Amino acid sequence: MKLSHYFLPVALTAAGVQLAAAQTNQDAQNEQNVERINIIGKLDSFASQSELALNQASSPDLRSQLQLLPGLNVNGNGAVSGVVQYRGLFGDRVRVNIDGAEVAGAGPNAMDSPLSHVIGSLYQNVTLHQGIAPVSAGAETLGGAIEIDEYDFDINQSSNWLHQGGATASYFANDNRALSALLFSSANNMYFGISSDVQEGDNYEDGAGREVPSTFYERSALKLKAGMQSGKHRLDVSIAKRNTNESGTPTLAMDIIFVDALWYRLNHRFDASSTWQIQTQLFGNQNQHDMNNFDLRTPPMPAMHRLNSVESEASGFNSKAIYTQQNTVFEVGAELYQREHQSFISNPNNAMFFIDNFNDVERDRISFFSEYTQNLQYLKWQLGARVSEVSTDAGRVSTNMAMMNPNVAVLQNDFNSAQRDKDFSLFDVVAKLNVPLSETLSATFSAGIKERAPSYNELYTWFPLGVSAGLADGRNYIGNLDLEKETANQADIGLQYNQDNTRVTASIFYSKVDDYILGTPSSNQAANNIAFMNGIAIPLQWNNTDAKLSGVELYALQRLNDAWQLRASFEYVRGKQTSPIEQDLYRIAPFSAFVEIEYAKDAWQWRLSSRLVAAQNKVAEQQNESPTSGYALVNSDLVYSFSPQFELSLIIENLFDKAYADHLSGINRVNDSEVARGEKVPGAGRNIGLYMQYQF
Repeated sequence: MKLSHYFLPVALTAAGVQLAAAQTNQDAQNEQNVERINIIGKLDSFASQSELALNQASSPDLRSQLQLLPGLNVNGNGAVSGVVQYRGLFGDRVRVNIDGAEVAGAGPNAMDSPLSHVIGSLYQNVTLHQGIAPVSAGAETLGGAIEIDEYDFDINQSSNWLHQGGATASYFANDNRALSALLFSSANNMYFGISSDVQEGDNYEDGAGREVPSTFYERSALKLKAGMQSGKHRLDVSIAKRNTNESGTPTLAMDIIFVDALWYRLNHRFDASSTWQIQTQLFGNQNQHDMNNFDLRTPPMPAMHRLNSVESEASGFNSKAIYTQQNTVFEVGAELYQREHQSFISNPNNAMFFIDNFNDVERDRISFFSEYTQNLQYLKWQLGARVSEVSTDAGRVSTNMAMMNPNVAVLQNDFNSAQRDKDFSLFDVVAKLNVPLSETLSATFSAGIKERAPSYNELYTWFPLGVSAGLADGRNYIGNLDLEKETANQADIGLQYNQDNTRVTASIFYSKVDDYILGTPSSNQAANNIAFMNGIAIPLQWNNTDAKLSGVELYALQRLNDAWQLRASFEYVRGKQTSPIEQDLYRIAPFSAFVEIEYAKDAWQWRLSSRLVAAQNKVAEQQNESPTSGYALVNSDLVYSFSPQFELSLIIENLFDKAYADHLSGINRVNDSEVARGEKVPGAGRNIGLYMQYQF
């Protein structure tokens, strides 16, 4: 099959919509033309058909494309440090799999977030499990699950080598450049593949012409893949390396000096019979990462220079058996996942200064699940359950400051003498029901209980630091060894309408989270005394509270004729802490809407879109969050195909050069810039770019 059939297809599955690139049944060697990419809806579990057009954008990761999906947003801490948010939950509450497995980042502030590990912009399959994620999507999916996979190539059985591949190049006037390439060769039931990218950007300008600090980035990646098929067995192996060089994170206290990431996957599939298939994967990754507050931004006084050297290692195993017959699917599986983290803070100007921040931190999880789906003539239902056991531990810590400051000594000694090994038993259950109401209308009802154990930074941050797993609220945090697991009781109701050229999906959702882990004012007197001595706000301590989130989403598509179609969506989520006090949750996306009209005929394709974002006045006072104004952005994308293999795009982002700030972008923490410290990091102004794609 030609690779053009798989250009950034997106799938919304389980409680949502699966989107896949259109494909032909004709053998690739006999095709005379490469068809234009059509991303079409495909009926999958509990969802109506839908459609998305994924145009290229200047963002180096997939955040611009992902935000086209209702309910999905990205907290932008830096150009390559985007944290996925779904229906108001983000960070460790949302599972992001890269090529079938989790990636354990090294950065305790999510500088190397899962999105940063995606390689290239060609041929990615992105799956959002919309609504309540099924138990088969993984453990600790309280906030949903996303899967990003490079296209799974068909293996050529003939003895003649079949070569396929492509390359892209883009240049944007607002200082963004990128190259990516992929080559795939297959014969004799085996294949070899290589993909790579190089991306770099300078500080961009906002709509008012100001240079926005620490929005530069530079990174590259290489992935090698190989596989073979023999009878009922298929084996795939991949190894990838992502090198991120000097890159800014304006909403955090430090910038990225480097992130060296290496990860691997070994997959085996066994087609035991016409009804049974067994899938097994071994996976792992290791990251090394340095960040500091003095090389890439205006430095503080030498005594306050800080270098944080961190690393992580992870390894895991998962296996599942899938039974498929007629209208029945049954899955049963198991997963083992182990992580280790280290973090050491120093000052190059003072050899005596150090904080052993995270030392020999371990987090292990073992999990088992079972899921049954049946599609009857008059309804479709699914029921699944998962049990997991999470075990964590941490080594002893130390700092030179303990000899000089009795409050620091208290924190160090209390942590080292405490019971640091913790165990959490988790239970997930999800039930879904889809009922046809007429030939064109159906309803979906979903309910579930999802649980998550505390993350390592929520437990083991023993000294008050700005370690918040990417919250980027500017507050210092301290951990809590007495944290309980989170438990979310979730419900989702949806309607799907599909007739001729019209598709509409709508859903309302509600989630009540017991023991929601949130930073609240510290009662640790030693930590508070350190804050008083330094003239800063007392730290926030991770504590169990209660919260609820609710909202509504809608997506609509209308084909006007053979050349024109109209697409629209909107989303709204409300998040509140309900005890021990009632207040709005931090960094919740405001109401937003997306409208796009598309024209496609012959060699031309044109899209004009607008993203409308309301003001967000419901903010978290505890995190000193400030309201943001609403705005409207207009984008345009014009594509011309010179041949079936080569096309060129003219892309204009923020057509009217609007000055705005996304509520999820966080506040600027860089001194001596045109953007004031403490001001919301503004978005980019008008950005005109060229995007080229060649494939064979």
